[in-house]
Amino acid sequence: MIRDRLLPGATALCIGLCNLGASAQIAALGSANADTVEAPAPIGVFGVDMPSAGRLVVSLLPSFARLQGNQIGTNSVTPQYIVTNIPSAYTPVGTHLLRLVPDNLAIDSQALTVAYGYSNYLTLVAGTALVEKSVTMQAFKGLAGTIPLGVSVGSTEGLGDSALAAIVRIYNDPVNRISLNMGLALPTGSTTDNISLLLPNNTIPEKRGFYAMQPGTGTVDALPGISYSGRIDVWSWGLAYRARLPLDNNAQGYHYGDLNELNAWGGYSWLPGLETTFRLNGTVQGAIHGSDPGIRGYAQGSDPLYYGGRQISTYAGIIVSGRYFSLPSAQVGIEAGVPVYQQINGPQLARDWQVNLALRYKF
Repeated sequence: MIRDRLLPGATALCIGLCNLGASAQIAALGSANADTVEAPAPIGVFGVDMPSAGRLVVSLLPSFARLQGNQIGTNSVTPQYIVTNIPSAYTPVGTHLLRLVPDNLAIDSQALTVAYGYSNYLTLVAGTALVEKSVTMQAFKGLAGTIPLGVSVGSTEGLGDSALAAIVRIYNDPVNRISLNMGLALPTGSTTDNISLLLPNNTIPEKRGFYAMQPGTGTVDALPGISYSGRIDVWSWGLAYRARLPLDNNAQGYHYGDLNELNAWGGYSWLPGLETTFRLNGTVQGAIHGSDPGIRGYAQGSDPLYYGGRQISTYAGIIVSGRYFSLPSAQVGIEAGVPVYQQINGPQLARDWQVNLALRYKF
């Protein structure tokens, strides 16, 4: 699914039907700087912007992502193809053809982060998020055939994973800046939430939701990263790498695959405090390792092998200083993105679009 916004919230955004609370969460810690002396990085990039010594920046970072349509690798597949050709070893009766196929998945998060400039070269960041997920699922009648039985909707909501991080500026000149960042994702989100969906036998029981539907990951993850940014006159640019690396299995016996994310961007300042950005985002993530015995079913989201993959997306955004609204200590921004390439461990839902918002205030 989505796991490009690495923490907290979603974002970032595995690929297909996975966990934005896991994926999408690192970058939702957000750009920490509400100052406008330096050109800000795009909203979805972490580890570049740093508040000056003694300043505190509080950020509200809503994110909205939608996944639509199923893929295997780079190829789109129909629900009828999935239920007649794709088996899973994680059904209630052992290895069997899938009988439930998702149509779309909505992942919305509201992240809150705090960044403190301990010095001009060290920033401390903490954040968490509330996550809401909703999946629309089509059931097929019985354990064979392509007769549609009906459509149902399952949802979960709650606190997602949280994170603590530090950003260290290791090089700075009038044009170029290089920073290192290191953090930990903390398992504050649930991994045992239940959902109710229509099953092939025409019942709607309440049972543990798929991995993708859980608000959290249940694991402590390392969050290493490095970023470079530059600016000359009205032009800015940058390159940033960050990873989310689970350190062990969770209490249910699994962990998400390693997630590696790379962002490259350019920006243009039309006026002081008015910046537009364009960025390329690429992620690579492995499948889930291990499994939760409580997550078994006839849908692809119950199979840990049908998670992860590769994707490239493009994002365009705008960041505006609050000086234009008589709030010089504030900053607002919006960024929207769509995929240009997806190769996923399917069948999985493919990402459709994502919108990231930011409201920051500097004290």
